[in-house]
Amino acid sequence: MLNKVRIGIDVGGTFTHAAALTADRFALIAQSKVPTTHDAKEGVALGIIHALRELMELGNINPDQISCIAHSTTQATNALLEGDVSPVGIIAVGCGIEGKMVRAETILQPIELAPGRFLTSYHKYIELEKGAQVDPLTLATAIEELKQNGVAAIVAVTAFSVDNPVIENEIAEIAREHGLPATATHEISSLYGLTARTRTAAINAAIMPKMIYTADMTKLAALSMNIHAPLVVMRSDGGAMNIEEMKKRPILTLLSGPAAGVAAALMAAKIADGIFLEVGGTSTDISCIINGHPSIKMARIGDHKIYLNTIDIRTIGVAGGSLAAIKDSKIVGVGPRSAHIAGLKYSAFAGHDKTFDTSVPKLISLKSDSCQYLALEHPEDRSQWTVTTTCAANQLDLVPKGDYAEGNKELVNSAFKKFSDFLGTESPNALASEIMEIGAAPIIDTVTEIIREKKLEISRLALVGGGGGASVWINYIGGKIGCQSTLVENAPVISAIGAAMALLQETVERTIIDPCPQDFIDIREKAETSLIRGGANPESIEVRVEVDSQRGVLRATAVGSLHMVVQEETLSETELLLRAEKILNVSKEDVALVAMTSNFIVFQGKIIKKQFWGLIKKHQEPWTVLDLRGRVRMGAAHGKILILKSGQLAAKLSESVNEYSIYGDGGQILPSVFLVTNSRTVDLSGLVSVEQMISICQEEQKRLSDDDNVVLAINIDNR
Repeated sequence: MLNKVRIGIDVGGTFTHAAALTADRFALIAQSKVPTTHDAKEGVALGIIHALRELMELGNINPDQISCIAHSTTQATNALLEGDVSPVGIIAVGCGIEGKMVRAETILQPIELAPGRFLTSYHKYIELEKGAQVDPLTLATAIEELKQNGVAAIVAVTAFSVDNPVIENEIAEIAREHGLPATATHEISSLYGLTARTRTAAINAAIMPKMIYTADMTKLAALSMNIHAPLVVMRSDGGAMNIEEMKKRPILTLLSGPAAGVAAALMAAKIADGIFLEVGGTSTDISCIINGHPSIKMARIGDHKIYLNTIDIRTIGVAGGSLAAIKDSKIVGVGPRSAHIAGLKYSAFAGHDKTFDTSVPKLISLKSDSCQYLALEHPEDRSQWTVTTTCAANQLDLVPKGDYAEGNKELVNSAFKKFSDFLGTESPNALASEIMEIGAAPIIDTVTEIIREKKLEISRLALVGGGGGASVWINYIGGKIGCQSTLVENAPVISAIGAAMALLQETVERTIIDPCPQDFIDIREKAETSLIRGGANPESIEVRVEVDSQRGVLRATAVGSLHMVVQEETLSETELLLRAEKILNVSKEDVALVAMTSNFIVFQGKIIKKQFWGLIKKHQEPWTVLDLRGRVRMGAAHGKILILKSGQLAAKLSESVNEYSIYGDGGQILPSVFLVTNSRTVDLSGLVSVEQMISICQEEQKRLSDDDNVVLAINIDNR
């Protein structure tokens, strides 16, 4: 039997990286890197195939071995940033007074995507008599008229399609029969709010033609290589979806490139609470992981809110290739200009045959920049060399031996000596230190802001680095902030690895002000059904339900794996204990295994914090839930662990929530509660009443007998 392989591909702005992992243990077999083919007739699909072909050759991989190909892409993001979209036609259907509202709220003004570049839409409204059906001939006429206006995709809109999607589906189906891709608004979002839903669907439709073309090219190219494995694409929320779903909802792939890196931080690095820095050559993407979940926000396009949840990623214009900006012989900034964009080479990566002994330092100017940059021109081949943040880190011995970013120390020192003398700096190391300090400032400010916003505890926080330039910054920033820092394994291809490891994901949202128990059952079932339709193994699916009281939104997020058995190596109890020590930041003597189910282990620690010269002692009992592979499923800085029988769950849950709630002027504030069963972990922290928690638990009890052990893990760190 052939060993199965999962392949991940990260389509970046400059390069396309690919990684092959064993399907059972996620061990790296091979990796490749090729230029991204934005301008090719086949689009980025050509680069994907080049990377795939090279990867298969390097790893000696046969087509029959491949069980899944997953890729992230910047194509949807770039299309919007550059305004490279198609005009869309909006067909709205309504009746009577409600119809007037539909007509008014679905006529969109041009949406500015980039300076001077707009998404243009054309509108057709069809009035229906109450209870009447849409006339197919009327629809066909409207579609043909819109085609004459140059539209390349159709948006189907009715007022309450989230409850009754029949008419929207009919419009979309007839549009497809006329050769146009179509989006029904209820397929993009189940939230009320007709204008925002229409706007989101219009953006989705505008990028559909290009994304469908790329998807088809990728699929055909894979088939030409005799690869019949499922193709999946990274989503903006860190999950994945199959390529057929992507063709319907390409908007979900916005920010899928950075999302793949976050997926790897969760799956490969097994981060519980941390801040992930993915460091490229020009920019650094910073995201936050809390309790094993990435921090999520609602996306915006320009000044427009859209119904799309994305990982909260903050991009800083400082990375591994950033240049020092010079004015009046002084460094006035570091980044966003990088060596790659400026046409300069890193002195750290000059070959051993190079020497800068006779090179003369100078300042060069770029047309669009007000400052200048350091350069050394090699006298023989006229090549231009400089010092970047990577060079500075090498000069200061911050880069680990054998690391991807390790350079030629002798040449780096030579370059810094020349530039130091040229600028009148105290020493080469002083110049390198100044570059690092100025470059680090915006990263530190952003990380500090996230820590403050998310109320993260430094003692439990891990700063995690990925990307080719991660070793330049991760330990330096960690030291400045005073928290743990670590570099993920295979950092340069971490996004490709994240794509290969990503789980399928589906999120369903409904506008419900006061959800009842049946609403929770319905939305869980809808999310689970959608994921199964996308190819997930039903036994692998976990669903997280949460209530956003401020927005009146009920949300269910289902996560599961493809139809394959993943047999990652499980850790021994001793190895899990060591992992828990690190996560809880306690010594071996202060951590204990307190609960177990068939697939999960709960550890709890003890911490005594002294305040006011030791006169006051604060006791904390942090806990973490690990699966048998060492991945964090949930945790808290302080809390209680309760072991009970499934039959006692409702009563004990109600009692515990009331015991650990806080009561104030705003009423009862519930503790965050988590349920651990033999096969699943259930996050109840997003719910706002005991009744809601109990309704979710009752659904879980259907999978259990009354005598099965379950664990309630309670976070009371909000006291």
